Parts: sequence; C-alpha cells; structure tokens
Amino acid sequence: MNRKSFFSFLSITVTMLVITACSNEEPAHPEEPLEAYVNAWSSQSFEEMLDQLSEESMNQISDFEWDFQERYEKVYSDLGVENMEITFESRDYTEEEIDLEELEEVDYSIFIEMETLVGKLSYETDVKMNKQVTADEEEEQEEWVINWDPSHLMMRMQEPDDQIAIEIEQPERGEIFDRNGEPLAINGEIYEGGLVPESSDDLDEAAIEFAEVLGLDEERVIEQANQFPDNPDWFAPIQNLSLTDDRIEDLLEIQGVLLNRVDGREYPYGDITGHLVGHIGAITADEIEDREGEGYNATSEIGKNGIELLLEAELRGEPGISFSVLSEEGETRDVIKTTDPNHGDDVTLTLDIDMQEKMSDVLDEDSGSGVVIDPLSGETLVLVSEPQFDSNLRYLQLSDPRAEEMDSTDILFERRFQNVYSPGSIFKPFTAIAGIEEGTLDPNEEKQIEGTQWQPDDSWGGYRVTRVNDSESDIDLETAMKLSDNIYFAQQALDLGEDAMEEWADKFGFGGEFTFDFPLNNSSIANDGIDREILLADTGYGQGEVQISPVHMNALYSIFLNEGSMVQPTLFIDEETDSTLIDIVPVETSDTVLDTLIQVVEDSDGTAYRTEPGHTRSIAGKTGTAELKQEQTVEDGDQIGWYVSFDYEERDLLTTVMVQNVEDKGGSGYVVDLANDFWGSVE
Repeated sequence: MNRKSFFSFLSITVTMLVITACSNEEPAHPEEPLEAYVNAWSSQSFEEMLDQLSEESMNQISDFEWDFQERYEKVYSDLGVENMEITFESRDYTEEEIDLEELEEVDYSIFIEMETLVGKLSYETDVKMNKQVTADEEEEQEEWVINWDPSHLMMRMQEPDDQIAIEIEQPERGEIFDRNGEPLAINGEIYEGGLVPESSDDLDEAAIEFAEVLGLDEERVIEQANQFPDNPDWFAPIQNLSLTDDRIEDLLEIQGVLLNRVDGREYPYGDITGHLVGHIGAITADEIEDREGEGYNATSEIGKNGIELLLEAELRGEPGISFSVLSEEGETRDVIKTTDPNHGDDVTLTLDIDMQEKMSDVLDEDSGSGVVIDPLSGETLVLVSEPQFDSNLRYLQLSDPRAEEMDSTDILFERRFQNVYSPGSIFKPFTAIAGIEEGTLDPNEEKQIEGTQWQPDDSWGGYRVTRVNDSESDIDLETAMKLSDNIYFAQQALDLGEDAMEEWADKFGFGGEFTFDFPLNNSSIANDGIDREILLADTGYGQGEVQISPVHMNALYSIFLNEGSMVQPTLFIDEETDSTLIDIVPVETSDTVLDTLIQVVEDSDGTAYRTEPGHTRSIAGKTGTAELKQEQTVEDGDQIGWYVSFDYEERDLLTTVMVQNVEDKGGSGYVVDLANDFWGSVE
C-alpha cells in the first residue's frame, strides 16, 4: 500500500468511526421536555414552561399584549387554584415499534385536576409536539418542543385572549338572637344620610352643620356634599347611621338633608351588647389577604368584634360562585361551573336581653361587669361590661358622643367579663373548701385573733395581714366568713401550705384555659407559683397575685348549688347538649361553706346584710374588696368591689357583680346595693 492509499484508508476509517459513534446516541425522546413542561405547570412556574415551547409558539406569545407569567398567575390566583395534579400516560415507543428518529410529531393527552373556589375541576387537553432543529456553534441537533394552546392552562379556553370571569354571589349573613328570639344582630335597614345641593341655600354651611351633628370631619363632609357639581339635583351620600340614632331629628332640621333607607346590619341592643355581640365592618386589604381563597372581595363585610368575629364562618355562610370563560369581547363562551350560596346560620344565645338590660341599668355610670347564669343548666343569661361601645356606631364608623366626656376612650373597649382581676374576699370560700378537704380547717374550731393586724413572726419584717373588723376575737369559719376576716383566712392558707393551695387552684380552674363559648383571659393563682409565705397568706384571702375573670368566678360559686359540682357555663343554645357538671368536692363540704355564705347576707353582722334589700329573695353570697396597691403602706390605692350572690332556695340565678374604683363609694358595700337593685328588678 502506498502512502496516498494509506491516508485515504485512514480517512474513511475515521469517518466511519464518527458516524458509528453518532448513531450510538439515543434519539431525543418527547417525554423529557413534556415532563419538564408538566412539572413547571404543576408548580405554577409559568415562565419555565416557555423553555419547552416551539419557536412558532414563542413568536405567537411574544406578540401578546400581556405577560405570560403575570396573566396565568392572576388567572390561577383569582380562581384559587391549589393542589394541582397533572399526569400523562407514558408511551413505550420500542414496544409500539415506532422509530423516534423517523417520528416528526406526536400528541399526548394530559389529565389535569385542581382544587378551586368552585370546587374540584378536572379536564383533559391535548399537547401537540414536534421536532425542531436547533443549532449551536458546533452542530445542529433535533429536539422535541411543545406547541402551546390556550386550552392547556384552563379548560374551555379557545383563543389566546380568552378570559375567565368569576362572579361571587354573597350569602345572606346569619342573624343573632337571644334565648327568647329577640334580635341582637339582624339584616335590616340603615339610613344613608346626605345632602341634595339644590335644596340648600348654603351647601357648605349645611355640610358643616351635618358634620357637627355627627362628629365628622368638616372638610371631608364639604367635599362629599360637592361631589356632583354638575348635577345639583343629585343626592350626595355622606354618612350611614342607624334607624335609632338619637341625632336623626337634629339632622333633619338641616336644610337639604335627606335620609334614604338602605340595606344594612341592625343591632337593636347595640349599646348594651356591644362587647358580646360585636359588629361587622368593611373588610381591609390585610383581611382579604389573610382569607385568600374564601370568596371575600373589596366590597365584603366581615366580623370585626365579639360574636360577629368569633363565629364569622358560621354567620357568613359560603358565597355562590360562577366560573365562566369569556371571549376577548366579553361574550360568554362557556359556563364551566356554578355553585349556589349557602346562607349563614342563625345563632341563638342563652342570653336574656331583658335581664341584660336590667343589669346594664344597674351598673349605669360605673365601670364594671355583671354576669348571671342559671346555676343548674349553666346557661349564661347576662354578660354586661360597662361602659361599652355601641355596635351600631362601630359598624357605621361613627364616633361615640360619650367619648367627648372621657379622658380616654379605651374605657369603652375593656371587655370586663373577659378580663381577669384581683378577687379579694370572694376567693375565701375556696380557701375554706381546700382546708376542709385537706383536713387543715375545722369549721367549728375557733382561732384567737386580737387586733386588726397580724404576722406569724418577725421574719415578715414590717408586713402584716390586716382585717377591717376586730369586734370578734374568737373566730370560727362562720364568723370569719360573715365578717370577712383576712387574718383567719391567711392563717388557714398557711396551715394548708403552698403545694396544697396550688393543687386546689388547679382543680378550681386556675392556671389554664377555662372552658367557655366566648374567649376568656386565663385565671392565675400566682405569677410564678406560690414561692413565699407572705404570698401564700395573701392568696388565702384573695389578694397577692390571684387573678380571675367574673365569668370564671361566677361558675365556681355554682359548686354551692350543685352539691359540690361546678356547672360548665354555656353561651349558645344547643338542644342536644345537656349541662356539664364537674365534680369538685363532696356535698358535705359545699353545704358547710354554703351555710356560712347564707350568714354573710342574713346575719346582722354579715358584710352583705341589709335590713331592706329591696327584694324578697333568699340570698347567700360573699363580698370582696380587692386593694390594688404595690405596697402595704399605701393608704389610698384603687379598689375593686365584688359581690357574688345567689338564691339558695330557688337556685335559679347566680350573679357576680364587679365594679372598679369603689374606693370612694363604700367598697364592696356599694356593689351589694347594686346587686340588690338587680335582684329587685327580676322579681
């Protein structure tokens, strides 16, 4: 072989090797880009889907006036798409005896399932694929690409500019009633107040008067009154107000004022149930974001406070939704799915609004709380916190006229039946129960107590327990209870010990969440446990660091009317639920303490005794004055007055009245008189 022939042979051999090597490469498989397309689609990474599209599809999409990623993000967001599952059936081309090198185009059926606002949607669409030649600096190669179609990303879409339309039909909000069917929050009517410019000689002056009557910003009202300058005969709406607003007559005296009746939420007893029932209001952007996918929009109203907020889901119901595909011109191409609204549920409270009104009248100008339950069934009949906001004013975003006389409006929003306070001497019956059960307290044993102050030894330094009444020195349980002797109960607490006191506090519901249908702040026996002797002594008579809500305290006293068991208070009428009793102590113990509570009211030396109480009920109870001061040497600290009382014969009502700032009103004695007024009103 000559040199020339050798090089020719070598050249042919190399060429054959290259061809052989190339022919050993696996041909491009269509399911690789399809898998990538589906994965990006499932994760709603729409921009990544474009990487798998044909050049023709990309040219088409680049001509659209909308951004691919942004458009489909909005479509899926508006529809509330989540939990997508996209699948296709893989093909075995070898088994089908199809040569992928020869194959130029192929179709795959794609199956899509997704959860949406209108429920589960399922559809099938075809994905068409073809080979496309691409070139880089070194060589050309074939790859499979996808021909995009509008039907891929949403069923029934036919053209690129097709749109989806979601229409939401709001459900009718459920209403709230008391136990006797009296409306507390209903769908009714309100006034839409405004001005008709041509009916007023001086529109700006009329607007200023309008603002003054309702406590509105003058500039804003003037601007709203002039919102239709070219149409002076048009009504210019300014402010909504309730049909029962006391200022309606003053408004109607202003020239040009017109009040139109429109649909709205009514709170017939809004001024005495504000803290409990609450109110609804216009939804905020943050609330829409927090409740994304629940059918709320910018015009929705939502529970803002009280039961309206607590039971928002039940009261609101579920909106009806219609999902359609529209053409670019807005014509309906296809209605995909429609759901009817489920109207909100009505709610019936155990509350007795007549009794609620009477308790509210009793508290009048005081800052305090009144709680009443049926001690046998646990049904809550009264939950009053005074002063309180008016649900109508809050709903309509009107300022409260009473605020002008207050240093701070915060006092209107303190939900006192929910908050915890120092109980003072109304805690003493439970120290007695614990001592009797632990065997450290003998009800008949007399302790010798002299003077108004006491300490066990010099280790207390200058700290002493003080009692108000030192008329008696031989003190047994009955005497201690009716005179409310702090020293006696401090000594009993020391005899009981820290561990037993904390164990009994747990049994009474301190230190954890107290079960009630309305959220309550947790009661506590001590901030970080009873870790010192002075704190233990103070705890025995309800001072120290003891904190409890009026609702919780009221329930504890049901022990004396249920043979040693505590009834679980309820707030909602439920025909299927019986009263729940929690066993606390044997009836012998509860009756022993009950006898002392009767003497608190009926014995002439009792702290709640009145010669003319204003009613004929057989009442037992306990008074308490909690002193709020940091040091014992402080003489003029704030005081909270308490009185828990119940009819021990009828066993129908159990009441707790708490009043703040009673230091200049006679302490708990003032609260006794208020409670007696209430008892007289319900006879």
